[in-house]
Amino acid sequence: MDAEQRAHLADELREEARLLLVGSGLLELLNGRFGEAMVTGSAGYDLMTWRDIDIHMPCDADRWVEWAGLGGEIARTLADRGLTLHTATFRNDYLEPHPLGAGLHWGIELRDFADSHWKCNIWGWDPFDFAVRQARDANLRADLDRCNRDLILRLKHEARQRPDYYGVMVGSFDIYQFAIAGAGETLDELERWKGLVA
Repeated sequence: MDAEQRAHLADELREEARLLLVGSGLLELLNGRFGEAMVTGSAGYDLMTWRDIDIHMPCDADRWVEWAGLGGEIARTLADRGLTLHTATFRNDYLEPHPLGAGLHWGIELRDFADSHWKCNIWGWDPFDFAVRQARDANLRADLDRCNRDLILRLKHEARQRPDYYGVMVGSFDIYQFAIAGAGETLDELERWKGLVA
């Protein structure tokens, strides 16, 4: 895949993500229930290489029962739009904090209107934590806007092609930080930069 093909795929995926979020009613539901549903990660940064969406929202820890009930609401909302929720996993990471932090999480999988498979991670953070994360996210977006976009897309594609590599050895955030630092152009250089190899 060359640079033009990578850019074209990223643009296609971003438009598919927009159509899914709006057409499914998911963003409308989340904004109505918890407010300030922010699309982040590759879908928010316009650096998509596969069908995956991350959404962050503010949600007090004591609303965990309400958050747990969100799964049924998501299923009904999707069904009303002709879509089917395939998988939904709830976690209360206030009990045992996830590496990303203490919060609430729904991991869902579904097929869109074109029958393409999507994963969506929906995170609820303490409102103060959410505000801090949004500020960091704004800084990251500004840094990424100054980076070589194709370098990031290429490294993400290459990392996903290696067995047991993407998400194990390196993840998207590693690639973003590597590109921001201007530390190289290959996954091998990224591994050395991370200190994974000598």
